[in-house]
Amino acid sequence: MNMAQFFHYVQDAPWYFHFLYPVLQILQPLPENAKVLDVGTGAGKLLELGKSQTSFQWEGADTDKEMLVEARKRKTLRDTPLHSLNPDVLPFENASFDAVTFCSVLFLIPNPPPLLEETARILRPNGRLVALTPTGEGHVTSEVISQIGVQPRNWTFFLWRQMTSGNGRTWAQKGTLAEFARQKNAAYNKQIVFNGLAAVEWIQFDY
Repeated sequence: MNMAQFFHYVQDAPWYFHFLYPVLQILQPLPENAKVLDVGTGAGKLLELGKSQTSFQWEGADTDKEMLVEARKRKTLRDTPLHSLNPDVLPFENASFDAVTFCSVLFLIPNPPPLLEETARILRPNGRLVALTPTGEGHVTSEVISQIGVQPRNWTFFLWRQMTSGNGRTWAQKGTLAEFARQKNAAYNKQIVFNGLAAVEWIQFDY
């Protein structure tokens, strides 16, 4: 099993749905048939959930071609556009999407601003940037275990928790998205989700 295959295995664990679901909630105000691009889509789990629960037009993108191979294995994504990316470059025309999502992506990038600038460029007026990031905080309580369920594949939840905590705390301290929104004179929001284990941030570009 290579890394892309393992990530597919992780994304299909029951707990991962609870991690991703806040992103779909933040996207709910978008109009019917809105175009949504998931950057760093990996094995495509958000795309799969989004296509099953929304009326949006979804597309995915990743710098890792092996990840896109895994995404294409999902039957529901056979007709979904999946794009191979170069770092910091989004090969789309200006004002192409109503929303761009990043799930467990931005906090791993050493220098996010160029990618954020590209994101702002490809968003349509009133577009929305949404980022989901582990916080490195919170506690694995009985409530969390009850929410995600006691199932064999959920052992990956504890691995995820261990591997992302440090970078998650660093990302929260930097306040990168809040500062970017201030520079763009755009509305910034943040919500702690997944029992304190993750945060979803979004920027609304009202122009």
